[in-house]
Amino acid sequence: MKRSAPKPVNNEAAGLARPEGCMPAPTLHNRLLSGVPSPLELAQAAETPIKRVRVQRLPLVVLVAGLLITGVVAEQVRHFGVEKHQRIETNLLDDLGDAITAKVNVDIALLSSVTGLFRASDAVDRREFATFYEAIAAEGSNLQGIQGVGFSRWLSAAQVPKFERSIRAQGFPDFRVTPPGARAKLAPIEYLEPFDWRNQRAFGYDMYSNPVRRAAMERATHTGLPSLTGRVTLVQETATDVQAGVLLYVPIYRGNLAHLKADNRFERLVGWAYSPLRTADLIGSALADVNNTDLPGSRVVVFDGPEPRPEALLFDNSRSSHGQRQKLTDAGFRQLELAGRTWTLGIQLGPNVIGPNGISTEFWVALVSGVGLAGLGAMTTKLLVDNHQATKEALANSQNAMAERALASTVFEASSLAIVVTNPDGYILTANNAFTQLSGYRLSEIVGQRTNLLKSGRHEQAFYKTLWDSLLSKGFWEGDLWNKVRSGELRRHHLAISTVRDEQLRTRYFVGMLQDITDRHAAEEEVRFQALHDTLTGLANRSLLMEQLEREVALGLRHGGRFAVIYIDLDGFKPVNDRLGHAAGDALLTQVAERLRHCTRESDVICRQGGDEFVVLVPQAGPLPELETLGAKLLAQLQTPFNLEETTVQINASIGIARFPEHGNSADALLQAADGAMYRAKTAGGGKVRSASGPMPV
Repeated sequence: MKRSAPKPVNNEAAGLARPEGCMPAPTLHNRLLSGVPSPLELAQAAETPIKRVRVQRLPLVVLVAGLLITGVVAEQVRHFGVEKHQRIETNLLDDLGDAITAKVNVDIALLSSVTGLFRASDAVDRREFATFYEAIAAEGSNLQGIQGVGFSRWLSAAQVPKFERSIRAQGFPDFRVTPPGARAKLAPIEYLEPFDWRNQRAFGYDMYSNPVRRAAMERATHTGLPSLTGRVTLVQETATDVQAGVLLYVPIYRGNLAHLKADNRFERLVGWAYSPLRTADLIGSALADVNNTDLPGSRVVVFDGPEPRPEALLFDNSRSSHGQRQKLTDAGFRQLELAGRTWTLGIQLGPNVIGPNGISTEFWVALVSGVGLAGLGAMTTKLLVDNHQATKEALANSQNAMAERALASTVFEASSLAIVVTNPDGYILTANNAFTQLSGYRLSEIVGQRTNLLKSGRHEQAFYKTLWDSLLSKGFWEGDLWNKVRSGELRRHHLAISTVRDEQLRTRYFVGMLQDITDRHAAEEEVRFQALHDTLTGLANRSLLMEQLEREVALGLRHGGRFAVIYIDLDGFKPVNDRLGHAAGDALLTQVAERLRHCTRESDVICRQGGDEFVVLVPQAGPLPELETLGAKLLAQLQTPFNLEETTVQINASIGIARFPEHGNSADALLQAADGAMYRAKTAGGGKVRSASGPMPV
C-alpha cells in the first residue's frame, strides 16, 4: 500500500525547539560511547593492581574462589531440596486431608438423607429403611469404607419393654436391648443396613450406655450438626482383623426447631441416624482416591485428637514387625476438623522422595562439578598467567579506538530494539532505525522534539509523574504503556529508560529502549477472558460468578443493598443432546445464553454453572414479586421453541430465586437457597418458578 509522505513538524510553533548546544544526530551516539573504555584501556588500567599481586598466586586465588562459590551453590541446592521436601510433604498432606474429608462428607450426606427420610414419613418401618438403603447402595463407590447406615431410637427406661415387644413382633423373638442394666435413658440400635452377620452383632446395642458414644450423641443433639466420636472398638468387631473404629451421628427431631433452645432439643429428639466406620477401611479407601505420585512408599498415620498419641492411633499403613510398628522419623503433621472432632494426619515420605536434609543427586552433581570446574579454572589461570606478557602485547596491537567506535555505531543502528536518546529535558537527540520503524517518524522529524509526541492519551497524568519520579530518584524506570505512532494507531510498548551520568553524577542523557508488545498483550487479555468465561456461550463461569457474588455480599452487608440469585435448570436438554448429538446440544445452549442476555439488564451477571444449569446475579434487585415476574419472563423465553438447523425443539426449565438478605447473607447460602428453590420447582413437575422459603444457614 502506497504511503503518503510525512508532514514536517514545526518545532518552534509547538514550543519544542531543540535546545541550544545539542549535537547533530549522526555523531551523537559516538559521543555517548566516547566515555566507554575500550578493552585496551581496561587492560592498561588493570596492569597496576596486577603488579601488586604476585602473579604466581593467581591460580590459588582462583581455586579458593571456585571452591567457595561451589560451597555456596551446593548449600543453595541443598536448601532448595529442603524446600522441595517440605512442599511435597505439604501437598501430600493436603491431598490426603481432602480425600479423608471427602469420605466423611459422603457419609454425612448419606446420614442427612436418612434424616430426610424420617422427616418425610410419620413412621419409617424396617422394610422402608432397607429399601432406602438399597437405593443408596446401588452406587457402591459411595459406601467404600462405611460399615453401614443405621438408626438408633431415643427411649426412656419406661419405653424399653414396649420397644422390645415391637421388635420381637417383627420376627426377632430373641431381641433384647444390650447391655443389661438399669439406665434412665437409652438409645438402642433399631435399624442397621446392610443387615449382615457383622452388623447383626450390634442389633439392639444401647450406644448411649458408652461414654465415648454418648458424648458425640449429646454434642450432635445440642448443636443439630453431624458429630464424630473418639476412637472406639465397634460392637461389630470379632477376634479377627480388629480395627479401630469411630461412629458418626446426625440427630433426627420431630417438628420445627427454629425457636427451640439447644438445651431443650432432647424433648423433640426421635433418635440418631448414624454410621459405624472402620477407620482402616475408611481411610484406606480414601488413600485409593489420592492421585499423587509421591504417595506410594510413604507412611500415612492418622490419630484421634490434636496430638499424635499412640493410644489414639486410628490408621497406619505401615506393616508392623512382631506387633511393633516402626517409630516415625521426620514426619509432617496437619490437623483435620471433621464433624466436631479433630484428627491429626501424619506423613513420612518414602525413600524415593528427596530427604528432609535436602541432599539429592542435584546436590552431589553441583558439588562434584563445582570442585572440578574450580580445579579446571585454576589450571586455566596458570596457563593464562604463563602467557600473560604475550597476550597483553597481542591485545594492545589488535585493538583500535576507531574500530571500537565503528562497532558501537553498528550495534546501535542494527539493534532490533527501538532506542531513543534524549537530553535531561526530554528532547530527542538521536534514535536508531528500529525506533523510526516502530514510531513511523523519520529521524529528521523527531530530533529536537520532546518524547511526548508519542503520548496516547490513555494514561492519567499521575502515571507520567510516577515515571519521572522513579527516573529522577532511581535513575531507571521500566514498564508497559500505550503510545500513539505516526499513523494514529495506538500500540502497546514495553519501555525501559536508563540514566547516563557523567563523572560528577550529573544526568547527561536518558536512553529509552522500546519493544512492541501489542500482539502479546492482546493474547494475554484473551487468556484472562477465557479464564473467567465459558468457552461455549461466552457467559461468565463459576469463578467470575463467585467473585461478583462475594463483592455484592460485601456491599450488601456494608451499605444494606439488595440483590438476588436466580438459579435455572433446563428440563429436557439431555434428550435433545442424546437424540440430535452434542453439536445440536451446544447450539441449543448458545441460543439459551442469547435469550437470557436478551431478557436481562446489562448490569446483570449471567453464569453458566456447567452442563444445563445457569445462574443470573441481579444487582439492585426489587422485591420478590418483581423477581418472580422476571423469572416468569425467563421461563417464557426458554419455553419458546428453538430452531436448530433443520429441526425445532422445545424444552422447559425449573427456576429458583433467592434474595439477599432474606434467604442468606453469604454467597454459598444464597446459592444453596436458590438451588433448593429450583429443586422444589423441578419436583413440582418443572416449568415453575419458586422462591426460597426461608434463610439458609451461614
